[in-house]
Amino acid sequence: MRKIGVFGGSFDPPHMGHRALLEAALNEFPLDEIWVIPVGIPVHRKLTSHVSARQRLIWVEKMFTDLPQVRVLDWETKKRQSPTIETMRHISSHLSVTPYYLLGMDAWKGLADWVAYPEHRKLCNMLVFSRWGAINAGHDGWLKVDCISTNSDMQAGHVCYAKSKLPDISATQIRQHILTGKDVSTVLDARIANEIRAAYKIDGSYGEST
Repeated sequence: MRKIGVFGGSFDPPHMGHRALLEAALNEFPLDEIWVIPVGIPVHRKLTSHVSARQRLIWVEKMFTDLPQVRVLDWETKKRQSPTIETMRHISSHLSVTPYYLLGMDAWKGLADWVAYPEHRKLCNMLVFSRWGAINAGHDGWLKVDCISTNSDMQAGHVCYAKSKLPDISATQIRQHILTGKDVSTVLDARIANEIRAAYKIDGSYGEST
């Protein structure tokens, strides 16, 4: 059975922290592919109002075009709102895959607040990545493992904490730096940096992106 990593998020905007996470996942774990699935309208946060889901999807496609193991999917950007559990159910019922969801530590800490939790334990495994200086957090019911074996397939409900540490980059900080004129060249992919700077220079308002 293929080992599929799944990486979702708002990508508001996509940045080199996202890139670092995927590169670390490909280097550290025996994943055959990683499916990147940008959200249309997230359940737990607001998006910058003037950047559309379609634009964020295009930026993500450009940022990962040189990584052959990465596929960018538009499943959630086509919907008005799509909790992660719906994507997990779709993968489980239609594709016969137990995916490995890639999460940053902040997302992992808030997992108990996700829609339909803890059903997720029946549908996926989790690979959790920390930024430098972050402290690991746990959740009851998940079986911690040290690594993913290349010779066997794990059932859902396992969590593995990646050894790789990610740079301390956040989309919120990038948006603030763009608005105040600070240099963001080191935290944005050069192929989309100018477009992102132009888009987020407009204002700091939030709302539902469509």
